[in-house]
Amino acid sequence: MTAVNVEHEYFTCQQVEDLALLKINKGAKKLLTSVDSKETIMSVLGTIKDTKTIKGVAVIYSDKYTGHNEYRQLLSDILEIETTSTQRNVNLYRNAIIQFLKTIHSYPLPIVSGMNGEIGPDTLGLNLAFDLRIVSNNTVFFSHNLDLGFPPSSILSFYLVQSLGSPLATELMLTKNELKPEELLELRLINKIVSTEDLESTCLHKLRRLVRIPKHALVEARSMLQPNIDEVLKHIDSGLKSSLRSIYKMKP
Repeated sequence: MTAVNVEHEYFTCQQVEDLALLKINKGAKKLLTSVDSKETIMSVLGTIKDTKTIKGVAVIYSDKYTGHNEYRQLLSDILEIETTSTQRNVNLYRNAIIQFLKTIHSYPLPIVSGMNGEIGPDTLGLNLAFDLRIVSNNTVFFSHNLDLGFPPSSILSFYLVQSLGSPLATELMLTKNELKPEELLELRLINKIVSTEDLESTCLHKLRRLVRIPKHALVEARSMLQPNIDEVLKHIDSGLKSSLRSIYKMKP
């Protein structure tokens, strides 16, 4: 069977022995707001799932990833476009996030993420749904929503409350607009910090320790260890409605 090998403008995917290595290079905003790009990466995940020689997936954000600038630009773009377009873009964003979460929740292969560079709040929230998270010491986690007049990321706020409890999650979201890897490790939101050079190999090593788990057992384990997917989706919808209300108040 032919090995998986995909070259895309915003990501690459290669088969490394019996594992898939999915690298997010840039344009994460496009992956969530462009139908074509989103469908392409979803198709790749489907191909990986159906490839019998692949037993796990590592999702790694490369050193080309510039999440901070892209995320700020996304919020700026939302404010500048007219109301009907705002609603349409928010719906595209919502549908993409929900599709990713549903796919991850029921995915029959282990997924380990390797975060590097500038990681925004929605990206961190999505990564908290993965099985394990490895972070390079070159990573910066940012959340400037409140500074820009937006409510906190709905997906990140949900997973933070689930993981840390409401008081600590509230303190972090209201008082911290940037977090260092060491802070996330102390909170047990990530599993390990490594050098940028060791990020890929560490993710693949961790992944190999998970591939022994039968597929059906992994899916059942997620259903027990991860929050109920319907609760996540309900919170995301509520958060996006809050974002829309804020957008309308900030528009002239």
